[in-house]
Amino acid sequence: MLLCPQQCDALDIDLPSLQWLQSDYWLSQAHAKANSGRGQAILIEKPAPMVLRQYCRGGLVRHFAERRFIFSGLSNTRPYCELTLLNRMYEAGLPVPRGLAGRVSRYGVSYEASILMERIPDSQEVHEYLLSAPLSAEMWLQVGQLIRQLHDRQIYHHDLNIHNIMLDKNAKLWLIDFDKCAEKTGQTWKENNLLRLQRSLHKERDKCPGYHFADENWQQLLAGYQQAQ
Repeated sequence: MLLCPQQCDALDIDLPSLQWLQSDYWLSQAHAKANSGRGQAILIEKPAPMVLRQYCRGGLVRHFAERRFIFSGLSNTRPYCELTLLNRMYEAGLPVPRGLAGRVSRYGVSYEASILMERIPDSQEVHEYLLSAPLSAEMWLQVGQLIRQLHDRQIYHHDLNIHNIMLDKNAKLWLIDFDKCAEKTGQTWKENNLLRLQRSLHKERDKCPGYHFADENWQQLLAGYQQAQ
């Protein structure tokens, strides 16, 4: 078990027990439900808004070992790295959820794992928002500023796409899903990171009729990225 007592105190919850890191426990509760997608995240309402996510492999290897990873020390495991990065970013004032706990279950030279995090209340993916309404020019500027905040702290988001940017009821933007993300030196990777987000927007626009994203919105995002200090 990996525990983050300070973050749990901030949410006014007890330190999680092992069963809190297991999907079956929450699926038997009335105040939790499974979300769609790889890893089948569990959305939890009580005792606090939280998300439980099982770590899963992608690509062809998932057909042989969907949930198993090679163990090379606790500090190299997926939940240890993600919890450490999440809480470092949160303490630095970046708009990310708190990391609460992690589970690492050893099986010889391999392991399975899960992570428990704060869930951003009353929020939705920016992707979901764009399915029904456009973002204002000011909000696109703020998306660019958000990414610049991340990059200025040398944080590389491995899966920077429009599904991993959240918008809450107060019009505040958040970033989620920091699995396989890390602090990274240099500058050249930042442009490629932005292009990954652009590709995800083009992909959704091509796939979803009436998607509220135009080329001028990307220019607004870039303007926000370039203006941010």
